[in-house]
Amino acid sequence: MRFPYTWLSEFIDISDIPPEDIARELTLRSVETSLHKFHVDMDGVVFGKVVDVRPHPTRQNLVVCQIDIGGHYYPKVITADKSVKAGDGVIVALPNAKVGNMCVSKRDFDGVVSEGMLLSTQELGLESHSDGVLKVQEDFKPGTSAYDLLGFGEYVFEIEITPNRGDMLSVRGVARDLCAIFRKDLKEEKAVSFEDFGDIDVQILDPDCKRYRGALIEGVSVKPSPLWLRKRLWQCGLRTINNIVDITNYIMLRDGQPLHAFDADTLKGGIRVRKARQGEKVLTLMGTQKELTEENLVIADEEKAIAIAGVIGLENTAVSSKTKRILLESAYFEPYRIRKSSKLLSVQTDSSYRFERSIDIEGVKRYQDKAIELILDIAGGKLVALRDVYPVPYEPKSIFLSLEKYRRYAGEHMDRREVSDILNRLCIPNKPLRCGIEVNVPSHRSFDIQTDVDIIEEVLRIKGYDSLDAQVMKLPSVPFEKDERFDKVRCLLKSRGLFEVISFSFEDLTLYELLGIEKPSVEISNPLVKSQAYMRTSLIPSLIKACLHNQRQHNYHMALFELGRVYFSNREEDRLGILLVGTQRLYPQENYTPYHALSLFLDVGRLFGISFETNLSSYSFLHPKLQVELLHKGEKFGFLGQLNPRITQILGIKGDVFVGELKMALIKESKKRYKPFSKFPPVIRDLSLVIDKDTPVDKLIFHMKDMLKEKLEEVKVFSIYTGSDVGEGKKSVSFRLIFRSFEGTMSDEEANSAVKALVSSLEESFGAKLR
Repeated sequence: MRFPYTWLSEFIDISDIPPEDIARELTLRSVETSLHKFHVDMDGVVFGKVVDVRPHPTRQNLVVCQIDIGGHYYPKVITADKSVKAGDGVIVALPNAKVGNMCVSKRDFDGVVSEGMLLSTQELGLESHSDGVLKVQEDFKPGTSAYDLLGFGEYVFEIEITPNRGDMLSVRGVARDLCAIFRKDLKEEKAVSFEDFGDIDVQILDPDCKRYRGALIEGVSVKPSPLWLRKRLWQCGLRTINNIVDITNYIMLRDGQPLHAFDADTLKGGIRVRKARQGEKVLTLMGTQKELTEENLVIADEEKAIAIAGVIGLENTAVSSKTKRILLESAYFEPYRIRKSSKLLSVQTDSSYRFERSIDIEGVKRYQDKAIELILDIAGGKLVALRDVYPVPYEPKSIFLSLEKYRRYAGEHMDRREVSDILNRLCIPNKPLRCGIEVNVPSHRSFDIQTDVDIIEEVLRIKGYDSLDAQVMKLPSVPFEKDERFDKVRCLLKSRGLFEVISFSFEDLTLYELLGIEKPSVEISNPLVKSQAYMRTSLIPSLIKACLHNQRQHNYHMALFELGRVYFSNREEDRLGILLVGTQRLYPQENYTPYHALSLFLDVGRLFGISFETNLSSYSFLHPKLQVELLHKGEKFGFLGQLNPRITQILGIKGDVFVGELKMALIKESKKRYKPFSKFPPVIRDLSLVIDKDTPVDKLIFHMKDMLKEKLEEVKVFSIYTGSDVGEGKKSVSFRLIFRSFEGTMSDEEANSAVKALVSSLEESFGAKLR
């Protein structure tokens, strides 16, 4: 909301408070406030009086005006606005004048020279649209600077309101807070009151309308508003329409009470506040047609809807220049109902913005009476009837704030006199007691003050949170043991050229359904977005998303890993996920294969003294021939393989993708044991065996280790060969066996004997033949 600095002076003495101080203190103690100047670059623009108006001799769409600008010479100014007449006050831009980005010069119109320009509100930057020249009714001295006349140069505040502070959506509401902040008194106003009389049929048929007051005024003259009223609206960012509508907007900005005026001659019968009928169609004042539902609340007569309650009026009862009788509405509607109606219709107005945040139900009469007084003064007419339907009058809620409660929340003892003074300046009635303070919640704060804690908040924000004594928080020390094993895994993988991915634990089901992975069972009750509605059960979808993102940025070669947590209905697990695609970043730069992924997992296990076996697996999202699962002592701890080409094609991933996942529980529980080194030299033997093509190599390795035990220090595979000379359906695997004894140097005879026994055992168990 925007409002000028000088408007505050109607409610509080600000003669000794600079606008910069007001903006700063409001931001610190109330609502975020910024300070601007109501300004347009303007030079050579003055107020003038139209002396004479004549048609242009050759251009029928133009008229030639002679303007009194305060000198002996009356310049001729040509305009297309034929409504200009002698005696009108106008704003004139003289030759060489500047208005915003526009420069004015003399201009010839078929032999008649225009010595200036009559300006509209749009050209002056006051409104986004205008229908003609700005006319000023008041009699100012010709030649007066338009900059001063139109209120330019004044400071304007812009405040950002939080949803609970609807009471601040008015100049009066801001002034109340300033009275408390600067220890000032709210100025007393001349009381204006009109009581019910006459005959207006008003019926409230929906309980969400808590109060409805209608005033019938006859004999009004609808015309442009006086300049002082228009200036107020312009400074607040509103456009002017006519004196009736402008007065309702003025009261809304000044006092926070939305009002609406109907052309009374368009109404048929009494006023009904009811639910809209399903499918009921209406044309709003904005010129848009809306189809209503029963969720919408409407104001209606006996035949039709005449306004969408709390949101916007309708075209069929709009006030126009022909209007002579008006029905002025002032009402209170439940905030939730107006919020819902506004959102359903995608229409938000200044009125709905205030009703959504709650208004002062007791102000329905008080501020409507002020509007009636202004209408009678500015538009003339006579108040002929007034009806106030108020089924359940407001009863202030009583809240008791104890000394102990205040001390516990504020961290200081309550000064009852100071607290009472702050609340009084906020117009919150209270009574200091021996053990605390009793507060009666006023109607303008009934929406946001519900408990004693709200009272404490009011007091502390006005005092200033910076005035509270700072205290070091005393928190119990909770030991935290960081698991360095995960850091070791990270260092290992980063040293192998992998990049770490840190992704959200929230997923959608799309990739899970495509991959055929166990779907998440833990659903988020209030997800920020639909794509993050479930807790993940695997790291593979997250890694695939990271791969897709990188490839969209034209990065087609990557090695990624993630150490993260997955979630099930009854447990959580830490896991390591790996994804490889394209070419290695480190030397040697060769294409990734499943063996690269396997070696990474084996290295991770070796880091903690854990060995893994492999077994063929059958995951649908992996290549049927290029996938294995990782076992330790017969228990499954992970898997790896090539992503199924069908899936990579659907996702649009370029290149072969290798993925794997490992449960980290085994590593977290592992205990590294000391193993002594042998001081004796090794004996090395190379062995080439021909086995069936489908026989896993690691099964042979585990068989070797299990048979030779401590004698065999290490087994390495350094070659795998397939070809016609080894036979169809066969492969040749070359192993390097490293023997070492702890008791002495192993002889060649011992090594050869062990190899011979090993070959015999492998032939018997796997059908392996020495090549």
